[in-house]
Amino acid sequence: MKKKLKINFLSHLNPFHYHGGGEQITNAIIREGRERGHDIKVIAMKPKKFRLTSRVLKHRIPDLWLLFDVFNCPEAKDHFARGFIDSIISTGKYVIGQNAYSDICYLNALPCNGQTGDGRKCVVTKDDYYGKFGNSSGWKNGYCPVSDNKRLFTNALECIFLSPLHASVFETIYPEITDKTYILKPLVDVELFTDKKGTRDIKYASYGGMSETKGFYNIRAKFPDEHVVFFGSRGEHLAENYNYGEVIGRIPYEEMPDFLNRVENYIHMPRWPEPHGLIINQAALSGCNLILNDMVGATTHETDPADRAGYENNASEFWVHLEEVAKRTKEMNKG
Repeated sequence: MKKKLKINFLSHLNPFHYHGGGEQITNAIIREGRERGHDIKVIAMKPKKFRLTSRVLKHRIPDLWLLFDVFNCPEAKDHFARGFIDSIISTGKYVIGQNAYSDICYLNALPCNGQTGDGRKCVVTKDDYYGKFGNSSGWKNGYCPVSDNKRLFTNALECIFLSPLHASVFETIYPEITDKTYILKPLVDVELFTDKKGTRDIKYASYGGMSETKGFYNIRAKFPDEHVVFFGSRGEHLAENYNYGEVIGRIPYEEMPDFLNRVENYIHMPRWPEPHGLIINQAALSGCNLILNDMVGATTHETDPADRAGYENNASEFWVHLEEVAKRTKEMNKG
């Protein structure tokens, strides 16, 4: 029997309390790891009421640190202290994963699409950010963290990304990581998302499509006269400003299968290189017709998102790989 690993999982948002696409992925990763017998402690900034407890209960000498979205939610008041993150980097025993671009862009927008300039000052102006990109907060004085956070990626044992497209952005910014990149295959509950062959009374729908990043202007240009239903919890002001579409807000995860079975055409036309877009897989499995552009990470995997066989053993495959990384690291430290 393989040796149980002691792992500290660190993320700004605790994936057992938040349910965005990224948290669905890290939740699935942790659950699979625990099922394989590993002792995984979760350390997170939010929810705030569990913050101190998570730090106290962490493994003092873990076999491995698994970091995801360290500086997520840039608009949040509190984040992990630089000294704490530096102490993890200095151990040399960590793997870093990304669900989006939160550790290389604190604007929740990646307005440069990876063309970062000097890596310290944003390539767009404040007027661009608030105007063209439709944001209402988060400018951070135009600070770009690419240079300051370089060690977080280049010192990692491996870097985990959600799609070949996602990885390509980071590899352009940090060429040093190209040989230690791991592409995580999509983790979706195929039993939950299925085509129920019912009536589809919503002609067009898009998750987050009311935001510039996920393609508001692209959708509006392609379907100027159509009624598009936007769902999700951010970016309503663009739809309101242009009096376009209908924003219905967040849909609880457990209600998503029924909702997607009402959708005839699912639209995803992001401006940025979408890291993956787990909703693409869920919509495809639910029988929606997909309307996409070439900036969707989900379509850069080798498998068709509607192919159920493409989801088999993806979580266990990742853990077999991670266990090998931990084994090599232990042997190297012994040497």
